[in-house]
Amino acid sequence: MKLVKSLVLGSAAAFVGMTGAQAADLPGAEPVEYVKVCDAYGAGFFYIPGTDTCLLIGGLVRGDYSVGEVVRTIGGGSSKPANNTGFRARARLWFDARTETEYGTVRTYIRAQFQRDSGNQSGSTAATAVGGDDSVFDKAFVQFAGLTAGLTDSFWDFKPYPTFTNPFISDRTLAVLAYTADFGGGFSASIGIEDGTARRTTATGGAGGPGFADYREQKYPDIVGNLRVKQGWGEAQLSGFAHHITTEEISRDSDWGYGVQLGAKVDLPFLGKGDFLWASAAYSSGALSYLGLGSGSGDYAFVVSGTQNILNANRLVDFEVGPGGKIRKTEAYAFNLGVLHYWSPKWRSALQGTYVDANVKTFGQNNDFSGYGITTNIIWTPVKKLDIGAEINYVKVEDKSAVYNLRDDDAFVGRFRVQRDF
Repeated sequence: MKLVKSLVLGSAAAFVGMTGAQAADLPGAEPVEYVKVCDAYGAGFFYIPGTDTCLLIGGLVRGDYSVGEVVRTIGGGSSKPANNTGFRARARLWFDARTETEYGTVRTYIRAQFQRDSGNQSGSTAATAVGGDDSVFDKAFVQFAGLTAGLTDSFWDFKPYPTFTNPFISDRTLAVLAYTADFGGGFSASIGIEDGTARRTTATGGAGGPGFADYREQKYPDIVGNLRVKQGWGEAQLSGFAHHITTEEISRDSDWGYGVQLGAKVDLPFLGKGDFLWASAAYSSGALSYLGLGSGSGDYAFVVSGTQNILNANRLVDFEVGPGGKIRKTEAYAFNLGVLHYWSPKWRSALQGTYVDANVKTFGQNNDFSGYGITTNIIWTPVKKLDIGAEINYVKVEDKSAVYNLRDDDAFVGRFRVQRDF
């Protein structure tokens, strides 16, 4: 037995020695490179192995459950034209890659979004991307030396919003090409072009007389810019847009819509850590989407029962065409005021009021209208990056247009949300 043991140990020693000798003759193996933390851009970034690029990977999963009053149509039709309840599941995954260069930071950002709606007004059960196209990319852009190119938030929009839903606020992700100049001290200015087709709100009218008209080709993109300041007290932004309108009714005509918005967010640390007051005032001529109205208004509302479409029962169009092809633009104002308050590190609430007034006078018919909304919520964060909350939204038409065809002029929508960020 001792002889066998000696033979085994001797053979193992000889094998190890021979292997070591052979390894000494081979080129040196590359050292293992472990992932390193990158603290240049905040928590969560790490170096992509073998590069000087820092990467952040994140995402969220959200479940929304809504219930609302059914809005009935005057003059017949189903007494229950849509569902009272609806469901939405949403998932996001984003990648934020940044590299320092002699020209500054090069940033590449991708955010994929998947969504499934069911039980809502349309009855859709298909998994679709927000925005109604075939792409799952909610955002995809490059930033370099002040340049922003790709799919991202409109430079008109002013965030953060204090509540889940904001009926009369633009909240758009669309194709942009813009330049931002940083003046230091928190001051900056941006100017760029954005996809105007994503902002169109229109209805077709008959040719040969007064009525509504479809847009034609996009000859010029929307021109959007802002002036922004962000300092210790909060932030503010003044933004504006120019929106080209081209149509064909009787004769060819074109015009420019335009608008301006002032938004401010004031931090309220004396009330609670994270508290803030948020407000905006906006005017639009010829492009209702910039006020969160009509088609192309973005993802501001999770609609069930058509309750938040109460205002859409009015004639929400960007322009009208009269005799001789004359374009008459819709004018509208929107005002918003909200506050977010942390009762404790795990509990917070928001309260927001919104008001809109639109001048949609057609040639010979009054379609002006106004309305308002009130939203409040309560959110519990039992653990970090997990929100469980409920929100209720009340919308009312104050002044109805001549074409208003809904029996009810106000409605409630309630929603329950569970969201986990990572």
